[in-house]
Amino acid sequence: MTDGVDLVVIGYPDEATAEKAYEVVVQLQHDLIMQVAGAAVVAKDADGKAKMVTKTGATSSGAFMGSFFGLLFGLLFLVPVGGLIIGGILGAVMGTLTGWGIKDDFRQRSQDVLKPGTAALVLFVKKWTEDKALAALAPLGGEVLKTSLSDEATKEINAALEAD
Repeated sequence: MTDGVDLVVIGYPDEATAEKAYEVVVQLQHDLIMQVAGAAVVAKDADGKAKMVTKTGATSSGAFMGSFFGLLFGLLFLVPVGGLIIGGILGAVMGTLTGWGIKDDFRQRSQDVLKPGTAALVLFVKKWTEDKALAALAPLGGEVLKTSLSDEATKEINAALEAD
């Protein structure tokens, strides 16, 4: 098992496959192979408009973490997040994402995976046995992108989860 928080994006050819992958992750959590701090399926319609389909927030989180994950998914995939992304707020959040170890190239690759008519499963993985988890997801195919978040990000997520 790895410690820290990994951001994992798995691109799928359609929303149904991404939803099946989400169900596999739920089972992997039940089997103690993964501990997920947040998960969502993000889909992009034929017109290129992205939307968050599954809004799970975090497995044991409150409003703060749910809002944070929604905002992060929005920034990764350019999903409109209400009126929150305006002016300096966008710059501050993008700076936070960079500080958390989410680099521009990862954001770009995440957006490239999510083409019109496709979907992605986005996971904040707190702990996992990576080889077993990826083997369980492998039958569904998909393009896997992974980045480890900075120690600061891990501390902030863990503190928010423990505070709840």
